[in-house]
Amino acid sequence: MKSFKNYKSFLILLTAAFSFMSCDDSNNEQEEDVFAGCCSEEPVFGPNVDNLDQSQGEIIVYNLFTPNNDAYNDRFGIENIQLYENHIVSIYNIDDELIFESTDYGSSSDESFPTEPQGEFGVEGVPDGTYKYKIVVENEQVYMKSGTFCLFGNFSALDEQNFSDCTPSSQFDPTLTGN
Repeated sequence: MKSFKNYKSFLILLTAAFSFMSCDDSNNEQEEDVFAGCCSEEPVFGPNVDNLDQSQGEIIVYNLFTPNNDAYNDRFGIENIQLYENHIVSIYNIDDELIFESTDYGSSSDESFPTEPQGEFGVEGVPDGTYKYKIVVENEQVYMKSGTFCLFGNFSALDEQNFSDCTPSSQFDPTLTGN
């Protein structure tokens, strides 16, 4: 019986120690990097599948865009997706909440992400950061590709960001080159 009391006391002491160590110290808070993993080639919704005859044109995803209405990288770019009629493009925020979906991607500004108004400093109501995409043509057994991309509108912070792993549709974007 005495060993059970000692064991119980030990568990209480151990629980208290872990609770104390896990207390939040607001003086040591680190700022969240909203661009973490934004240009990763890794699929985010299961393995990518490509059984599609892409002889009409290869589907290419550009994973960085700068929506400032300057005609360079203003929308999430998916080259040749419009050549495949039976497709669906879904965009999710970092918390996996669906924020955009289209079955006619790229046919108009209402069928391209983002649909919100663009200004000098990005998109109204759509914060800078990492987003997820999922593209399906026909069905998930024929073609399914997923990944992440960066929406970058805070152009004053360009020096602080490293987008060397990203592939924008236009390498001549003045926002990214500083020209």
